[in-house]
Amino acid sequence: MSLDQTTESIAHFIGLFHLAEEELRLRKEYFEFKIEKKAVVSSEPSFAPVDTKAPYEAGAFSPHSQYNGKPDPVPPVENSGAPVFPAPELPLNDAADDGPVSPVPDANGATVTFIAGSVTILPYVPMPSSAVTITFQSIELHDNDVIGDVEAAGFQPLDGFYSALETAIELAEALQPWSSDGLVADLMTDASAALPFIDMINAVKAPDIDGLNVSIIEDEEIEGIYVNGALVEEAPELDDQLPAFIKAKRDKLDEDNDAERLSGHDKDDAFHDLDNDEFATVIDAEHNVSAGANEAHNHVNIHTSWIDAGVIAVSGDVINLNAVSQVNVLSDTDHFEGAVGTDPGATSQAYNIATTQIDSRDIPDGFEITATTTTDFPDHWNVERLEGDVTVTNYVNQHSFVMDADRLDLTFSANSTSIVTGENLTYNLADAGEFGSGYDLIFVGGTMLSFNLINQTNVLMDSDQFSGGGLNDAAISGQDNLLRNDAAIQQEGIDTQVAMADEFNTALEDLKQGAEDLSAAVAQSAYFEGLDQLRVLYIDGDLTQMNIVDQVNYMGDQDQVHMALDAVSSALDDAAVVITTGSNLLTNTATITQTGFDSDVMTGGDYYSDALLYQADLIDTNADPTGVGITALANEAVAFLADDMIPDPVSDTLDAAGFNNDAHTGGTALDVMQTMTT
Repeated sequence: MSLDQTTESIAHFIGLFHLAEEELRLRKEYFEFKIEKKAVVSSEPSFAPVDTKAPYEAGAFSPHSQYNGKPDPVPPVENSGAPVFPAPELPLNDAADDGPVSPVPDANGATVTFIAGSVTILPYVPMPSSAVTITFQSIELHDNDVIGDVEAAGFQPLDGFYSALETAIELAEALQPWSSDGLVADLMTDASAALPFIDMINAVKAPDIDGLNVSIIEDEEIEGIYVNGALVEEAPELDDQLPAFIKAKRDKLDEDNDAERLSGHDKDDAFHDLDNDEFATVIDAEHNVSAGANEAHNHVNIHTSWIDAGVIAVSGDVINLNAVSQVNVLSDTDHFEGAVGTDPGATSQAYNIATTQIDSRDIPDGFEITATTTTDFPDHWNVERLEGDVTVTNYVNQHSFVMDADRLDLTFSANSTSIVTGENLTYNLADAGEFGSGYDLIFVGGTMLSFNLINQTNVLMDSDQFSGGGLNDAAISGQDNLLRNDAAIQQEGIDTQVAMADEFNTALEDLKQGAEDLSAAVAQSAYFEGLDQLRVLYIDGDLTQMNIVDQVNYMGDQDQVHMALDAVSSALDDAAVVITTGSNLLTNTATITQTGFDSDVMTGGDYYSDALLYQADLIDTNADPTGVGITALANEAVAFLADDMIPDPVSDTLDAAGFNNDAHTGGTALDVMQTMTT
């Protein structure tokens, strides 16, 4: 039976009391036990003097290291009855001419080899890795501003302007002689995939299109500085070619460099700190309208020095390719309807600038390595094997799309006016640098490829339309645009093609079969005279060093400006009105620098060395009543080109980049905050 509540509570309390009592008893016994134990082990501490003097004395100072290659003899050890084991036998080299044997890596990564009881430290050979950078940079900007009554002014919809720009883009892409799509992936997996590309560049021809200027420079003639197909001593500076409006802004910035507002800021910071009031003072006019002066810049700088050697022996082919393709397409056909006006600006310009410095040379007639009587050859050498391919690849793709189709129905009634609907700026910047290792001798079991490719394209549609009798006395600048492609390929280090020596060919075959050392005939060849030690690397696969740059600027600055006579106050008859719808700046700048050694290159296959410079520009600046002259020309040009010369349609490219959207076919973006009237 169960207990009542009172009885159960008392029993529970008694149980708790019993547990507490047991704990106290145990604690008491533990303390007594601990005290007794401490009393037994405790004793008076003993103190003894400590000798802090080391039984060694420092010798006299000597700034030179003293190294004894032979180890000191081991003193005999008395046998105390323990079993004695014989010391391990070191691998000795019985044949004096066979060289080092049994290399063993030490803790520091160097290679230690035992030779006849002595220790030899072989040269350290670093193992190279592969380095691959892939960079995609894309900018899309729509700045289609509206001021005033669009319908009353009779402005055209934006659909036609987007269509005209896309037609010009398709033309520019068709004028490019090749495409890099898929090329990077193919070459990274198989360096010999460059051979079809060689056939492609050798088949490049200039299309026969009215108004198209094409220059093709091949092979060794590519070296030097070319501007629009002409060899020059010095390339023109960008500052000397800037549109007047943009140059005026930059000059004003230079004038303010000493002002207090620049303290603690660099020049770029100060440029972005300028507001519309300061920009308005660039052009000395009471009424200033800026619907152009847009800038689009792509900039790439690549510097590589990854892997090189004084002597390179290749089992397969050796391929050296350098190619530059530059295309400018410009349409600047302003259309005046009922307005005379003046255009104080300079005409638009397009420049293709290419600088190429390639150090290479073929084997001279009668050239051979002669025997020498000197004995100053490497005594030791070390070979490292790398199974697989080695590649250093940089692929940069920069793309900008800018549409600045403003529709302005102007009215001036204040003492001064500043309207800024243009002056947009886009900038893509990429820098890459890879710096690796150098060797004395490199063997390549596959193909060795050195490939540099630069593709640059600028497209500008600046066909403005002006209407209204109020523009008769205005200073209208609708041109003065600049398109500039600037490419530079610089290779430092002369690669000399020499015949494959028999001993090197034999060494290559042995290494491909798994050998881990070289014969003395190779290691002590006349190529390595004067070296104490030899660092050798064997790459079982391909050696690929590749840099590919694609740069594209697409811009539409197709403005529509209307100003009626009654829109200008009579008090402003003598006031200056300046309207800028041109002065756009598009630049592509790419520099590829490869540094290395002067190398003697041997190949068991074929040696390919090709270089091509392709420069093309199509400029339409003749006024056309319809204002769409480039569209008809583009359609004719695209129809003229063969199908195999035209890459994938540009619409597919725009789709892939997300550029074919509703805004492109009828954008109505309105940015009224860019407009300021005072």
